[in-house]
Amino acid sequence: MRVLRLSWAYRARILVSGVAALFVALFWSLNLSAVYPVLQILSADKNLQQWVAEQIDQNQKKAEDEKRIARIEVLRGQLKAIEANPNAPDKDNTIRRNLRELAELEGEIKEYSSKAYRYKLLQANVIVHLPTGRFQTFVLIVIALIVSIALKGIFEFIQETLVGVVVHRTLFDFRNLFFRSAIHQDVHQLGEAGTTELMSRITNDMEQLGNGMKMLYGRVMLEPLKMLGCIIGACIISWQLTFMFVIVVLIAVVTLNKVSRSIKKAARRVLERMSMLYKVLKESFDGLKLVKAFARESHERRRFRAANMDYYKRTIRVIRIDSAVGPLLETLGVMAVSLALVAGAYLVLEQKTHIFGLRMIDDPLGFEALITLYMFLATIADPVRKLSSVYTKMQSGMAAADRIYALHDRVPSIRPNADGPRLPAFAESIEFRNVCFSYHPGQSVLNDVNLTVLAGETVAFVGPNGCGKSTLLGLLPRFYDPDHGSVLVDGVPLHEANLRSLRKQLGVVTQDTVLFDDTIANNIAYGKPGATPDEVEAAAKKAHAHEFIITLTAGYQTRTGDMAASKLSGGQKQRIALARAILRDPRILILDEFTSQIDGESEAKIHEALREFVVGRTTFLITHRRSTLELASRIVVMEEGRIQAMGTHSELLLSSPTYRRLYDNGEAGPRASTL
Repeated sequence: MRVLRLSWAYRARILVSGVAALFVALFWSLNLSAVYPVLQILSADKNLQQWVAEQIDQNQKKAEDEKRIARIEVLRGQLKAIEANPNAPDKDNTIRRNLRELAELEGEIKEYSSKAYRYKLLQANVIVHLPTGRFQTFVLIVIALIVSIALKGIFEFIQETLVGVVVHRTLFDFRNLFFRSAIHQDVHQLGEAGTTELMSRITNDMEQLGNGMKMLYGRVMLEPLKMLGCIIGACIISWQLTFMFVIVVLIAVVTLNKVSRSIKKAARRVLERMSMLYKVLKESFDGLKLVKAFARESHERRRFRAANMDYYKRTIRVIRIDSAVGPLLETLGVMAVSLALVAGAYLVLEQKTHIFGLRMIDDPLGFEALITLYMFLATIADPVRKLSSVYTKMQSGMAAADRIYALHDRVPSIRPNADGPRLPAFAESIEFRNVCFSYHPGQSVLNDVNLTVLAGETVAFVGPNGCGKSTLLGLLPRFYDPDHGSVLVDGVPLHEANLRSLRKQLGVVTQDTVLFDDTIANNIAYGKPGATPDEVEAAAKKAHAHEFIITLTAGYQTRTGDMAASKLSGGQKQRIALARAILRDPRILILDEFTSQIDGESEAKIHEALREFVVGRTTFLITHRRSTLELASRIVVMEEGRIQAMGTHSELLLSSPTYRRLYDNGEAGPRASTL
């Protein structure tokens, strides 16, 4: 229902498609009704004009039947006499019997009069325009049938086209909404969901949802109208026989409703297994070098085969349920048609009007009317059969919608605080006060961290892997919020401040370099939209990226998508990322192993540029390179989520066993590059 509310924006198209579906159903019924006059022409020795005149005459005679009218007068007289005699025996039962008989007789007269009137309308508006020759009339009916089928096709085209437009416009809007919701969720939330899960839901699940919507606005709208047209046509011949048929159809609908629950559950399992396939594919191809280096192709093949087999089994279950629905409904449909046909054949062959004492028709059915009734009822089974496949796709669509909204509805804990206090452009201090943090309950990553950094200070963080360095600096741009304690800028807790005013001051370069599928120039200008080419080039020169960029075929216009990015070395990518941070001109700079893949000569040049760039900025460094530590005015040593020591290089060698151990494990001599 939430997705359908999105499609309400296109209600005009939905309305027009509904009108088109109505015309399709109308022409569908008219095409079937052509059977009756064709049978009349082929089975009788009279033309349609003679046949209609005969029907008018017969119904008028029955409506004016003297015996029936006389009986009505007798019954009325008896009723008056009984009502005038308070002591009449069995008064109530007699009045009831007479009223029932009187109502039946008056109803018959009214029905015959109505039939005569309808035949007169048919004679005056249709039959009078038909030729008197039987063959010419037959040809005219065939031509009218062809025109009617063509018109039905035109309206079908209009209806299906409009439904397609509505569905895909709705999916277009929904994808945008989903992406907007996802991109604003926390880093931690998106990490839990995983890239493959998000991709699966915005692609495969959306496609399943679209198929369900097509069924809803297409067949669910059209097929019941076609059924209704056929039911009306059948009721005109005999509503009693039609009612018998509809009862069995209702049993089929109840059966279908029972099956639909298992279909939805099975469809959800299929979508989950598709997400697993995406995950295996992404891991295998992203880690292709590792797979080949360790000769693990056979292992990955087995892993993919297992995931593929699981998906196959779940899909087969849905197919089996779906395949069982069609034959089941078809059997029930044939039973319904057969029941009505057997009853109708009895009325025709035996020239009866009652079955088991119940009136089925006013007059004995003719062969032509029975065949036409059979055509209407048999044709009702076709929309029912088509609707059986609708349930599978709709239930799959509902399962897909459940999965999509499960991610869409997650509320991020990191709020933008648009009305919160805006942080000053030049923060005087940044403070980590009693900070504790864990990704998972009971698994602490940071424990009671206290640190104050003054404006313009460059602080380096060192420590063994997993000690919490990157996590601590991840709290500054509010990728996460502390479980306890606070991060403050000029005394303002970050969780209360305007988030945009914070992040506009930040520049971040990480070890895992991200380049978007765009030009190098646009990647560098990503943090400063609207930057001029001269500004981009100046930033690239400071990051020592200009030298290799101009050697590329398209220079700064070289694209860095998947295929192009593979032609760039890790160090080149890091220099582009550093140029991006430099161009942003941030007041707070976070560099996380930003030279881990850069050669020594380039690193020396970058350090020289950074010495000038960090002046007047608050800079945080995470590094193990001794040369990078020379940029820091203070070094923070972390271990097991705590700050173990702080000071300069020489101070820490004397006071910190952890720092000394890290130093001793590095290469000796003045050219040692790691700490």
